[in-house]
Amino acid sequence: MMKQLLEILHEYRFIDRAILFLRLFVGVLIALHIIDKLQTYNFVLTGYPALLFDSSWATFVIFTLLEALFAAMIILGYGTRFAAFIMALGMFVEIFIIYPSLGWLGVERQILYIGIYITLVLSGSGRYGLESHLDRKRKSVKF
Repeated sequence: MMKQLLEILHEYRFIDRAILFLRLFVGVLIALHIIDKLQTYNFVLTGYPALLFDSSWATFVIFTLLEALFAAMIILGYGTRFAAFIMALGMFVEIFIIYPSLGWLGVERQILYIGIYITLVLSGSGRYGLESHLDRKRKSVKF
């Protein structure tokens, strides 16, 4: 019985590695997206909506900083579910509020990101995340 349980647990380590890969993959994609936005700043700013403030510049800066923060959280595996949930909400806002006139073919990238983010919301950071490591440290401390 114990041997079977250990075999099952060993099998699920591959899932943790897959989650690690997914976290690193989407985090690097977001980072590349941010770099691209910053390199084409003048062009991006002309079409950027002013959602929170009167200026699109302030909205651009705040959203870009939040994207960078959430990408770092996803890569590190700390607060992965929260960061992925907020990023998925952001993609829904892009699809239904900012770009509703594009139709489904114009928002393929956002739909793919939503699928990845929902997967991360369901799975969490996995065994190789910072959050999991900190939880193990907390459980091992005895008072």
